[in-house]
Amino acid sequence: ATMKRWAWVIPLLLALVVYTPAPWSELVWDDPIVFERQMVAFDSVEDVFFPPEGISQWSTDYYRPITLLSYILDMRLYSNVQASWLRLPGTKTTGVYLSEEQANGSNSFAVTSSLNAAQIAGLHFSNVLYHVLTTFFIWLLARRLFQHLPNGATGALMAAAIFAVHPIHTESVNWIAGRSDLLAAMFLVPSVTLALLWRDIGAKWALALAGVLYLLALMSKEVAIAALVIVPAVLFLTPPVRQIQADDPAQDKRVQPPLAFAFRANIRLWLTTAVVLIAVTGFYLVLRHTDGVAYGMPLDVPWLNYVSRLEKSVAYYLVKVLVPWPQSNHVAWDSSPGALVTNGVFMVAVGLLGLGIWLWRQRRDGLVLLAMIWFGATLAPSIAVAIRHIAGTPLAERYLYLPSAGLALLLGIACCQPYRGKWLKPAQWGVVLLVIAYAGATIERGIVWSNNLQLWTDTTEKVPGHGDPWNQLGITYLEKRDYPNALKSFRRAIDGLTGATGRSYAKHNIALIYQLQNDLENAKKYFSAALDENVDNPEVHYGLGVLYKTEAKSIKLDNGRPDQVIERLGMAATQFELAISLNPYHTLARWGLGSVLALQGESYEIKGDMQRTVAHYRSALTEINTLIAQDPSYEFRTEVLNTRAGLTAALRRLDK
Repeated sequence: ATMKRWAWVIPLLLALVVYTPAPWSELVWDDPIVFERQMVAFDSVEDVFFPPEGISQWSTDYYRPITLLSYILDMRLYSNVQASWLRLPGTKTTGVYLSEEQANGSNSFAVTSSLNAAQIAGLHFSNVLYHVLTTFFIWLLARRLFQHLPNGATGALMAAAIFAVHPIHTESVNWIAGRSDLLAAMFLVPSVTLALLWRDIGAKWALALAGVLYLLALMSKEVAIAALVIVPAVLFLTPPVRQIQADDPAQDKRVQPPLAFAFRANIRLWLTTAVVLIAVTGFYLVLRHTDGVAYGMPLDVPWLNYVSRLEKSVAYYLVKVLVPWPQSNHVAWDSSPGALVTNGVFMVAVGLLGLGIWLWRQRRDGLVLLAMIWFGATLAPSIAVAIRHIAGTPLAERYLYLPSAGLALLLGIACCQPYRGKWLKPAQWGVVLLVIAYAGATIERGIVWSNNLQLWTDTTEKVPGHGDPWNQLGITYLEKRDYPNALKSFRRAIDGLTGATGRSYAKHNIALIYQLQNDLENAKKYFSAALDENVDNPEVHYGLGVLYKTEAKSIKLDNGRPDQVIERLGMAATQFELAISLNPYHTLARWGLGSVLALQGESYEIKGDMQRTVAHYRSALTEINTLIAQDPSYEFRTEVLNTRAGLTAALRRLDK
């Protein structure tokens, strides 16, 4: 009895075990963009709910303040934690930029993260914790849904175990930037359970709390809008439970007669639930202060192409939710199943849907139908991404995090059938074997996500004809100063990329390699080629700014003419200004501009032009103060503070 009472802990332990390697992982993929370019723009809670303009690579189509708040909480929570017990290095690299060390000929060229090792480990650990909590909420929901079935407790346990170890979750759990899916699920699942509680016992507090959790889910990720379908479906398709006399020794609960929960008999309950759902959704849309949803760019394609995209995307997700192998973090249309598999999975899905409808009509048991509706409703926003031009890739494994709960419920239902004699049902053994297979695959996939080199090597092997993964692999080699492999990867990226923006970044990175090798002519050539692809690439302008600043220092060291030095510094300042105009939170460009203005001021002071000297010193001081305000933990903080002190002293001296 004690063992059965604590059986619910098993799925939670499974969720912890399969993601044990996660806290030892590095920042990967878009993590540096989030923490080095975007999070520095958020100085207060008000900024989180009303984001400032000009944030680098920030899309107004997204509104996820709860996800942002979770990042801020983690960074503060783990900021003073000692990471020595984790045996992690002190810093992680976050992307390739040309820093002051490069301009001075140092071997260090990757920007070290402002996050310490404990913060990075903590961010990963929080992702795992959110997944464990969601697993617990899946168990609670399944327990309530299955309580009228034989072996319902076993079915709920199996459903939670499947969800805990499903390999399709690794992208969301192991990738810090994928946290939005975790939080949306963590809030939405208990919201549905509370809606059931409100229906069954009439607890108004349960409905109120369900509304709050639904709002938090929406503010974590837009996919939570599926609650508008899921909550009515779960209330209508599942039978409510009423308590009976406490002196009945045979049972402590029983199911009401079929269809007792009819619409007309419960009009007040339905209207109250509808008001809460609609009010929360409306409040969320007002908070977004946007048009509400991202519809994507109009596609100039025949309508049959939309049908084809719909069919391919649905088939991909139907296959992946049950058979996730092979897995890749870069999924394009050529990754979708062929015609034979597509038709096969559609037939299976239609068969399950038909079975669900039959069970509901004949036995008044809507659980199978509910599992199908859950999968479809939570997947619908991702299908929209696939059909319309919204995301960089049309398909993604992380989009299955919340829909996979539908599969977990379906497999849990299969385990709720009566026992046959003394033997366990084949369905239960099948699910146990599936849990074991999923757990092993999740551990293996989690190791792939532990660092960029493993992740992008794996991706380029699976999609060798696509340029984006090669670009990411090239950046990884560049951070490791493996220039030959970096050049090879970037050239493969240019050959495989179809978008001008991606080619611009690839050519920019090739320019960095030549600049690191002091081949400034080839560096200029590729910077120019990168601007030809995309003149609005802030990194190219920043790279050119560093190049011109390096040339100015070389001319000065060679005792060149002061006018030449000032000219090069002016060219550098122009490029830094362009980078900042495209990304006001580009802290490296801000530091580059401030330091260049200070050098220009020194040059004018040597020439005796005091008016220009003071003007440039003041402009430099303004940029330095802006930099400190934007990012107090800037990695060159000591040099920045020394420069500010020097500028302040110089202006006082000149004012006298």
